[in-house]
Amino acid sequence: MMDKNFTFKKHILIAGKTEKERHKSLNKILENNNLELTRFPKSMKSLSDYLNVVQAKKLFSPFYDTRGKYNANQIFDFHIDWIAENNCLFIFEEFQEVEDKFGLEITQIMINNLESNHDSATKNIITLEDETGFINSLSEIVYETKYKTKDQIMESNLQIIAL
Repeated sequence: MMDKNFTFKKHILIAGKTEKERHKSLNKILENNNLELTRFPKSMKSLSDYLNVVQAKKLFSPFYDTRGKYNANQIFDFHIDWIAENNCLFIFEEFQEVEDKFGLEITQIMINNLESNHDSATKNIITLEDETGFINSLSEIVYETKYKTKDQIMESNLQIIAL
């Protein structure tokens, strides 16, 4: 399935079959991982859950100091900057359990960050039962660029592994 030269140049979506088979495929990919890795809990369902992990793991860089007290919007804004400045790998398993709006928003942010900054943008691997609805919804909200359509952005930044 994956060779040893897998470079993590795109976000990866693993879809189909059973949760066990998706997990097995994910583990094969991660065997060759040389990036810093952050696994988000399968129990994560919302932006609030996501921000709790971001805050606990310090996956954000505030550009001003308020003595460590930031509201959720500030943390999310700092985290979006952090995503663009770091080259690591986020793992989201069984993403169908995540609220649609949040799941689409965080994936759209990561795809557009990767499009604008291929060298240092954070990548993600998502496992999902069925990718069809997710991909269709996501392709409608990614931002076009001067040179690429939404479909081209999706194709150049997302690798789908259908089991």
